[in-house]
Amino acid sequence: MVLKNYRTLATTQTWDGTAQTVITQLPRDFLAQRYIIDMNSPAVSAIGGVSVLVVDGLLRCITNIKVVAVGEGSSRTIFECNGRDLYHMNTFDYGAPSGALLIPTTVAGAGTRLHMGFCIDFRCNKLDPDDYSVALPTYLLSSLQLEITYATPTAVNYGTNFPTSGVAGFITNMTTTITCVEGIPEAGEDFSSNPLMTVLSKQLTGDGSTGTLESFDTFFQVGALIRRDFICTETTAGVRSDLEVSNFQVNSGTIPLMSNILFSANKAKDIVNYRIATPVGTQEGSTSGASVVPMNAGLYSSAGYTMIDFNNNRMPFISTAGGLRIGGLSSVGYNTGDLVFQANKNNVNSIIRRVQETVEG
Repeated sequence: MVLKNYRTLATTQTWDGTAQTVITQLPRDFLAQRYIIDMNSPAVSAIGGVSVLVVDGLLRCITNIKVVAVGEGSSRTIFECNGRDLYHMNTFDYGAPSGALLIPTTVAGAGTRLHMGFCIDFRCNKLDPDDYSVALPTYLLSSLQLEITYATPTAVNYGTNFPTSGVAGFITNMTTTITCVEGIPEAGEDFSSNPLMTVLSKQLTGDGSTGTLESFDTFFQVGALIRRDFICTETTAGVRSDLEVSNFQVNSGTIPLMSNILFSANKAKDIVNYRIATPVGTQEGSTSGASVVPMNAGLYSSAGYTMIDFNNNRMPFISTAGGLRIGGLSSVGYNTGDLVFQANKNNVNSIIRRVQETVEG
């Protein structure tokens, strides 16, 4: 039986409002199941006027979250995603954000704080606290680090009238705290052969065509078991929207795996599978009225996001040492271009991004 261990690292990251990448060394003694990232500012001393936030304002300032593992002489990125995609993927997985998004936007917001939270989750079942089927045996690694890249807030990634903390410009010294959710194997338990889960992002831009299927041959990462792809479609201006793609399909060679799936129908499936509805009552923002949510008038909006799931009983699977079957689409032996994503775009040059969860074992 695996014993659960929670620990918040004494080492924190500090974001001073400038563009920077901060690296934190992660522990390497237990099974890594989750990393909970909590970002909190000092009290806001002033806001020059009403802030008009862009969609996903503040979240856009977290341009990359990455976990790099080094073992057996090689370095590998096992997790990489921007802040806004991770925030929304967490909301899909848990039915609520992993951390409240607090953004004071009025003069009355002085004295409150900015806050956002994320979760890096190495579980197949995101709702099972005892799922260690793909937990990372960190004690086999020579290095494990978390890298977070912060961007300077602007009118593009935040909005107008930044909150300050007694100095000019954006609020300074926002503190990032990292809590590890780990498993401690009992004597005789061997997790050294655990399958490896990777979660990696990729962004592509559509061509100038509309009304016909455009093929994206390099969309998927192939070579292992693909569990799912979290999809985001955006306008050329980078604003997420449900109106960029009317339908899509996935082909394995000449074999259609998903045929002419309406984007709206796939989002309806998300409501059932991930408890995501638009709108739902806000789980973010301040109850004081000093903060609002950069979504839709205080209601959660999944606009632009949907999940392509390959995990079902009809697909191939990996058997773990504990006898668990991990389902997904096996792309072992595939070459780039063997698995193709096709999208029927309503607009030219749409941005299509995916966060793919893959298991190797």
